[in-house]
Parts: sequence; C-alpha cells; structure tokens
Amino acid sequence: MKRRREMTGVAKGTDCYNGTNSNQGCNVAGPRESYGPSFNARGGGVVALELRDEGIRMWQFARPDVPRDLADGGGADMPDPASWGRAAADFPSTDCDVGTHFRNQSIIINITLCGKLTEAVWGSSGCPGTCVNHVSNNPDAFRDAFWQINGLRVYTAARS
Repeated sequence: MKRRREMTGVAKGTDCYNGTNSNQGCNVAGPRESYGPSFNARGGGVVALELRDEGIRMWQFARPDVPRDLADGGGADMPDPASWGRAAADFPSTDCDVGTHFRNQSIIINITLCGKLTEAVWGSSGCPGTCVNHVSNNPDAFRDAFWQINGLRVYTAARS
C-alpha cells in the first residue's frame, strides 16, 4: 500500500493482491480481546464497516464503547463514522479502485475452519499436523463455536 493507513490495528501485509504471500493480502491484526474467549467474556461487541470510493474502513467496539449512533440502532438515520475515532482497519483506495471493484456486496457469515490461507500459516501456529487433521480429530474443540447476532443494519449514504 502506498498510503499511510490510519488505524489502531497492525498491518500484517501490504500487498493486497490475493495471489501473493499465500493469499495473505493486506490483512490487519487486532488485539486478542477483539475475538474468541476474551471477546465473548466482555459481552461481545459491534463491528461496523464503511465502504466508500476512498477506501474501506472497519471499526470494532467492545459492548460498553459502542458509539451512541450505533447502539441499539441509536435512533440515528445515518451513523457518523467521523465521530468514532480511528478505525481498527483501514484499506485506502490506492492501486485498487475500491469504488469500481467493491460494489453489489453480499453479507456472508460463516465459520470456516481451514482453507488455503489457514494451511499456509498452520506450521507457524505451534499446533501439530494440519488444520484439516486437527479439526477432524478434535470435534469437541468446536462444540461451542457459534455466532450470536443481535442485529444487522445496512446504511447507504446519499450521493452528493
């Protein structure tokens, strides 16, 4: 990425082309409490994504830190991302024209346990064998894996 990324997360890759670095892309790492048991113990939270021609930004708020314009719908007709502080992840439109390539989106929620990206980094995880073998041989480890979604809202900004 040729532009400085304004975010709280840590850039783990700067080449966003999915054909490089074992499909690593320009991913961002957040703190441990942003997922898994630590995230759940804090009551979950809210994730917000802003898709605009200038780029894509994502925020993640712990339950007590959810901005008023997002909390329980907030009563706001239109949330104001400018009031939320720095995003957790920032993907500015640089070599990739976000306004052209990221349109007509679908929201897909799944729990993918293995795959090309996971297998590429599995060896450095400290876990023995492969991801597929681990999942196949340890089904009880995933007994409590689920999503609890209280709401899903899509807002569309008026074009000026």
